[in-house]
Amino acid sequence: MTMIMTRPRFDPDTLVRRLAHLGKMGKAMPPAWSGARVSVPVLTPDLGCVGRVLPGKGLYLDHDLKYFGIEKPVPNVFQRTMVMRLMDFFHQNDRAAISVASALTAAMCFPKLIPLLFPVFGAITTYDGIIAARGGGKANDVAIGKASFTTVANVWSSMFQASGIPTVGTYTAIPGGAAQSRASTGAWSVGLSNPVNPAKKYLLTFGFTSSVAINFAMLVDLLVAAGNIDTNSALQQTINSTALTRYTTGAGVMMTFDITVALSTTPANLTVDGYHNQAGTAGRTTPAVAMTTSGIILRLQPAALGPFMELQAGDYGVQSVETLTFSAAMGGTGKVALNLYFPLGFIPGLSAGVWVERDSTIQIDGIAELVQTAGGVIGCLNAYIQPNSTTSGVMNWSFRTCEG
Repeated sequence: MTMIMTRPRFDPDTLVRRLAHLGKMGKAMPPAWSGARVSVPVLTPDLGCVGRVLPGKGLYLDHDLKYFGIEKPVPNVFQRTMVMRLMDFFHQNDRAAISVASALTAAMCFPKLIPLLFPVFGAITTYDGIIAARGGGKANDVAIGKASFTTVANVWSSMFQASGIPTVGTYTAIPGGAAQSRASTGAWSVGLSNPVNPAKKYLLTFGFTSSVAINFAMLVDLLVAAGNIDTNSALQQTINSTALTRYTTGAGVMMTFDITVALSTTPANLTVDGYHNQAGTAGRTTPAVAMTTSGIILRLQPAALGPFMELQAGDYGVQSVETLTFSAAMGGTGKVALNLYFPLGFIPGLSAGVWVERDSTIQIDGIAELVQTAGGVIGCLNAYIQPNSTTSGVMNWSFRTCEG
């Protein structure tokens, strides 16, 4: 007896209607594929995978339409012939270090496929991708060690100018200040390499321990720092902070002030009476907030909302700071430095000598990208802490990252 193998039987007309419906449904869904890389598998009754719905784009099939006996294209349905084979090509050659130029050449031939090609070639989208990146030599981890410094219990302090490894951070004086990056003195990310375009850098885990109890710690990307702001002046001071090089819209960018020379005893309120908000609106003004008399170095100001300077009602970010004014001269030689920063994550503290770590790969917000400048340089990592005593204790931190 002779056995003849044939393709599975399908009713092409019925199948076309169903595929077109899924493609139309995917196209009509809120876009998630191009940004969050979210897709929905499409399964047969026996749990075989037909393909995936790509929200905002359509339906991707694991097989060619010809496999189903369909000879013509179906609207919003992408088949393996043009998409997956090219994706497989780039994926395989990525391991052999295929040049970006080759990828761009193929993209020029198939411009409509760029959103589908480059997620595989230039971004990590799964846990398997993390494992492959780290196993393939694209792991990049650093350890930080900071000496104990004097603090105030239950208030926030900056670790930017704390001694240790890396070295003490430096501030450029107003007007302007400086845009910070991993290349800046004191950046915790100095030991992290910049990703090779079009790859990105991802923060996977970060954690710390201290010889004293810590209430909270916050990892930040310090975007702009402007020092030598005089607290012994009641005149309006020109800050004119330099332009942001990351998070350039200002959305989510916060401001605080780091005490660099201890403050004196005369009470005063601080008003930032000229800043651009996240919409680029100039002339925004913060409420007047009390400064801390006799405030010690490394303490963050104002203290009312912790490491966050209150903004004008309706604002949720800062592009730049132009001017500020103290309501009275505080006396002495006190100085503060403006910090414009983007919070990357919080870690709740524990008892002294206990290691606590945040694993962003299993958190609801997913792995955190270390955003780059237009020139491909990652940010200036730093930490703000709220200790439970009058010292920070000797602190050790570590970061795990990967590139892909």
